[in-house]
Amino acid sequence: MAKHYDLTVPGHPVAKERPRLARNGGVHTPQKTVLFEKIIGNAWFDKYGETRLEGMVQVWLYFGTKTHSRQDVDNLAKSVLDGLERANAFEKGDQQVYKLTASKFPSDIEQTIICVRALMDYALPD
Repeated sequence: MAKHYDLTVPGHPVAKERPRLARNGGVHTPQKTVLFEKIIGNAWFDKYGETRLEGMVQVWLYFGTKTHSRQDVDNLAKSVLDGLERANAFEKGDQQVYKLTASKFPSDIEQTIICVRALMDYALPD
């Protein structure tokens, strides 16, 4: 039997931005992206604690935003998956995601809705 995990994170969804080259020659992720990933990770941890999903998972993402046309849905999804990884929601990382559905829609209520289904009958290949 599959387990379901649902989470709604209020606020403006943030698309994953490309890493930037720092003046010292290093590379860093833009602060806005890092902050959003932390918000996602903290929301998961607040609701599900140290729950770590094993095996294959299916993920549905819904992004309600006032500025939807300026954000690529694939980069929005990447921010969420990285945030879930930050919270250690996946035992082996986002490689466990075998099906991903992501949608954005115009909305006066900005939010990110996350639905994860653990496919308990399927193990990850080694």
